[in-house]
Amino acid sequence: MITFSKAGFAAALMIGASSIVAVAPADAKKKEEAPKGPVLSAEFRKPALEAQTALKAKNIAAAEPAVVAAEAIAKSEDEIYFAQIFRLQLESDRVQAASNGDSAAYRRGEIALIKPLEALIANPKTLATDRARFTFRLGLIQYDQKNYAASAVLLKQARDLGETNPDLQLTLVKARIEGGDVMGGAADMQQAINAEIAAGRKPPETWYDYIIPRLAQADKFDDFIRWSQNKLKQYPSAKNWRTLVIYFGFSGKRSDLLDKQQKIDLFRLLRANNALADLADYGQYALYLNTSGLPVEAKAVLDEGTKSGKMALTREDDKALYAAASSAIKLDGPVAPREARARASATGIASIAVADAYLGEGNYAKAVELYKVGLGKGVSKPDEVNTRLGIAYALMRDTANARAAFALVKAKPRDQIAAFWLAWLDLGGTPATS
Repeated sequence: MITFSKAGFAAALMIGASSIVAVAPADAKKKEEAPKGPVLSAEFRKPALEAQTALKAKNIAAAEPAVVAAEAIAKSEDEIYFAQIFRLQLESDRVQAASNGDSAAYRRGEIALIKPLEALIANPKTLATDRARFTFRLGLIQYDQKNYAASAVLLKQARDLGETNPDLQLTLVKARIEGGDVMGGAADMQQAINAEIAAGRKPPETWYDYIIPRLAQADKFDDFIRWSQNKLKQYPSAKNWRTLVIYFGFSGKRSDLLDKQQKIDLFRLLRANNALADLADYGQYALYLNTSGLPVEAKAVLDEGTKSGKMALTREDDKALYAAASSAIKLDGPVAPREARARASATGIASIAVADAYLGEGNYAKAVELYKVGLGKGVSKPDEVNTRLGIAYALMRDTANARAAFALVKAKPRDQIAAFWLAWLDLGGTPATS
């Protein structure tokens, strides 16, 4: 439904006052003294008053012939303006009545408002505030009609004209994105976010939530990470950490693109944030660990899950996984005896395996030592090793060295995983609140 400004609607109600009729002056002095106001002829007044009275009473049947008559007679700029106001109000009332509260029906019918709105937007008599509002309304109509490119142009014009409706910015972004311009929509939203922050306000969480999944859908994961980092600075909850990490590594085709070791390091980030949610999270994480030769960490994860109350070892598969991890721990024995052999090895493979085991046990200082030993001998996956070196430093609260290790991670998606860990360090490197 169209909402007129008080000034614009009051102007439509002024036509019954005799004082608003201006008579053309005979000389310059009289011109200077001429009353300011709409110039309406006596001929125009009759249908105009009838239209005004009927519209005020929401009597569409009576308003229709009066509006048509006013349009036919209108000659001066003021008469044309008032006739256009009447037409817009009439069409708005008609659409509202026909829709009978059905929003879908209203959207279908609001096409009838396009021409009256366009006429008023182009009319120099339209007040600036109303021109902004009418432009915004026209942009919304074009959006509802799925004319996204036209909608984006109009909404931007409305914003530039000074319209401040709180729905404008998000609708503009939606219009650009629905029209295929994901990055343009993201840029518009970032502009709005920057303005909110500059004004000392917290940007609405919904603004981030609209952009972030669409960046993921468009495979714009560098931008996805940046937006995720910025959202977490404003809304650093455990729930948000989980949602963003799941979007990044465990949803859609990304779930197939990331390998088990990459997912383990994302799960480690969730664990550090107390953001593992349920049996599915804990169970999958523990399964990845156990099948990677890290039973100590697998058992610790399952123990944490049951202690927290987020999961229960009631299913046979989960009981079997716990038993398998416990058996592997006994079979493998302590890590320390393996360390000497790893240090003596000609390659870095054994050192990295021992470092991974120390990381899983929570012996982060030893993990750092062995990762460095492995890197010094040469490894086939330096990005993976440097990610885990950074994780070990991060979990032992050595922020400077953690940042340095993460900075060495170059290839995708490992550099993006490292960026998530850096975001956690930026927030203090402590578990997020629920």
